[in-house]
Amino acid sequence: MTGAKKLEQETRTVRWFYHSIPFIVVFSFWELLAIVIHSPLILPPFSAVVLKAFSPSLAYHIVSTLAFSLLGLVIASLVGMPLGMLMHRFKKVDWALNPLLWFMLFASGFGIAGVAPVLIAWFGLTQLTALLHSVLIPVLVIALISSYGERLTAVRAGFLLCFSFRIGAETMPGMSTSGIGYILSKYVYLHNMEMIYAIMLLMGFTGLSVDRVLKHFGEVVMK
Repeated sequence: MTGAKKLEQETRTVRWFYHSIPFIVVFSFWELLAIVIHSPLILPPFSAVVLKAFSPSLAYHIVSTLAFSLLGLVIASLVGMPLGMLMHRFKKVDWALNPLLWFMLFASGFGIAGVAPVLIAWFGLTQLTALLHSVLIPVLVIALISSYGERLTAVRAGFLLCFSFRIGAETMPGMSTSGIGYILSKYVYLHNMEMIYAIMLLMGFTGLSVDRVLKHFGEVVMK
C-alpha cells in the first residue's frame, strides 16, 4: 500500500469514527430515556425497535418505495437537470424561467397542499398519481439548484424529495398496496409504536445510504 493510499484509508476510518459518534450518543440516550419513561406506547426501547426493523416484510416494502423513488429521481433529473444547466449557461433563460419556477414551487404548496388534490382530481388514486406526486416538485428543485451550478447538490436534494413524496403518496388511503408509506399508515392506525419507530429508522438509514452513494459517485465523476 502506497503512502497516499494508506493516508486515504486512515482518513476514511477517522471520518467513519466521527460519523458514528452522534448516532451512538442519540441511540444510547434513546435507550436510557425509554427505560426512565417506561412507557412503550410512547417510546419503546431502541433495542426492541432495532429487532423490529429487520422484519422481512419491512424489507419488501422499503425496496418497493426505494425502486419507485429512484425511478422518480431519474425522471426528475432528465427533465430538471438540462433545464437548470440551460439556465446556468444562458442568463437570459435564467431571467425568464427562474421567477416562473419559484412561482410554481410556491403555488404547489410544496406537494401536499396544492399538487396532491389536483393530481387526484385528474388521475384518481392511481400509481400514475403517486409517480407524478413524487416527480413534479423534484423537477423544479433540481432545475433551480442546478441553475446555480450545483449539480450534485441538485441530485441529492432531488432524491430526498422523491423519496419523501413517494412515502407521502403511499400513505394516502387507496393510493397504493405496497411501500413503506403504506405499511407505516397501517401501523399508525394500530398505534404500534415499535413498528412506527422501526420504519422511521429504516427510512432514515435507507435514505442516508443512498445519499452517501450519490455523493460518492458524484465526487468521482466530477474529479
